[in-house]
Amino acid sequence: MNKHLVLVCLLILSIGTASAIAQEIKDRSGTVMTGGVAPDFTLTSSAGRSVTLSKVGAPVVLVFYRGYWCPYCVRQLSELRTLLSSADKAQLFAISIDPPEKSIELASKIAKDGKGNVTFTFLSDPGYKIISAYGLVDPAYEGKGIYGIPHPAVYILDKKRKVVWSKIESDYKNRPTNLEIRAELDKIR
Repeated sequence: MNKHLVLVCLLILSIGTASAIAQEIKDRSGTVMTGGVAPDFTLTSSAGRSVTLSKVGAPVVLVFYRGYWCPYCVRQLSELRTLLSSADKAQLFAISIDPPEKSIELASKIAKDGKGNVTFTFLSDPGYKIISAYGLVDPAYEGKGIYGIPHPAVYILDKKRKVVWSKIESDYKNRPTNLEIRAELDKIR
């Protein structure tokens, strides 16, 4: 009888552990990886609206960028204007520690190239809580007064927040192309 009770308890414990692992898959450094469920968040957009990831109800492209001052980020965000079409049901959110007013300036700067306005939403994570939750804080900035800057990263989430694709860069100069992102986004249609 006791052996059966122990086996049942072990079975329940292992099912619970497997379920927890399936919920959030992270690598050894704590970075959210493909196959897991993306941590939920509520952040303020540059337009002053709250955005809650779990309430979007559509596929999402999350782009974590270093900041308005980074030329590689500006180039990437400029190119991302053409990633989604009006027919797409997906949404794109660009996340950094920048305050909303810096994101507004960045969107305006990008639009001045004559290739159109930025149509996606900038989200501000000034306390880098979400950047930390995704395991993206770049330790190179520790002690420099600007801690919380993320490694550049792109996540594609299905409408239930499952991470179906991710690309995290250790070299801030490297970014996935729109073609790469689009190919992965098309797989979840």
